[in-house]
Amino acid sequence: MHQKSRTVFYLTVIFLLAVRLCPAADTMPFKPGEKLYYSVYLADFPAGEATLEVKPMAKINNIPAYHFVMTAETSPVLDALLMLGDRVESYADTGMTHALLYKERKDGAMQQDVTVTFDWKKSEAQYCLSGKKSKPTALVPGAFDPLSVLYAFRLLDLNGLRQISKPVSDGLHCAVVRAKVHGKQRVRVEGGEYDTYLVEPLLAEFSDIFKNISGASVKLWISADARRLPVRIVCEFPVGSFMAELKGH
Repeated sequence: MHQKSRTVFYLTVIFLLAVRLCPAADTMPFKPGEKLYYSVYLADFPAGEATLEVKPMAKINNIPAYHFVMTAETSPVLDALLMLGDRVESYADTGMTHALLYKERKDGAMQQDVTVTFDWKKSEAQYCLSGKKSKPTALVPGAFDPLSVLYAFRLLDLNGLRQISKPVSDGLHCAVVRAKVHGKQRVRVEGGEYDTYLVEPLLAEFSDIFKNISGASVKLWISADARRLPVRIVCEFPVGSFMAELKGH
């Protein structure tokens, strides 16, 4: 089963979110045209680059939607460890209340395509790997996919919160996942110096989704300003560590 493609990059995003009202459109922390650039490291060695981008608004089955895209170019060693998709696309409704569609493409020797469709009339998600469909899985109301949930997370004001939770589906499983908010830290990355909130997902509580990377721990630093940028991501495995740092936007 294609489990590893739910990669460490997404481990940073699935820990989400206490439900709050979405801000008005003019106060959203992101908008179409935003593009974030990251340097990726394996231990202390450069291992590639990644981007997060908000594309122009789209429609999925005539439903207006946000369109989010992640691209990654990583070293062969990191690629073998994480199996990051070369391109990941996600669509969520404009109210940012749930996912609509998720796509992941991997080129090269390990070429594969993943599509997850969300049927909210049936409350089901359908996972499809390279044309082969899996059995539909039940959805929890308000579930996001592993990429769009990052942007849903950015809607939250973390000030004063100690713990956050939100349902997330990868098409094979749907789980309500939790994370601890450890408080403020000031960090320096390639893209500058930021006041941030340190957030740590409780990975052991949703091991069904990430069974192939058991023993990993993930920490995420989110800027404490109105944009709530993902500034630094660190994942520690039993065999090493992975880090992505914001270098520009």
